Amino acid sequence: MTYHLMDDALMRLFLLTLLLAGCTTGPAIAPMATAPDVFVLTRESPGGFPMKDKLQAEALEEARKYCEARQAVRQVVDSQTSTGWNVTGNTPRFQLRFRCVPQAELTPK
Repeated sequence: MTYHLMDDALMRLFLLTLLLAGCTTGPAIAPMATAPDVFVLTRESPGGFPMKDKLQAEALEEARKYCEARQAVRQVVDSQTSTGWNVTGNTPRFQLRFRCVPQAELTPK
């Protein structure tokens, strides 16, 4: 009986780990090859759960922090959303293209 309880506990721990570790992934922020002042950030849900709003919020927040670290303000250029999982392997995805506009350029003279 103890063996089965241990198996159940290990299975629950494994599922919880998968849930927490696989929420969202995305590569680092990178400049576009054709427009080096425009950056690209992609957020993807590898589990296939439709989390479009969460992916978008995470990407916007990460872009904001990225620009703030450079004493600039995020300016969204474009975004694209893929809505969800299908048999071809597509997963929910949000891609953000943005610029970091220096704060000095925003200050009226």
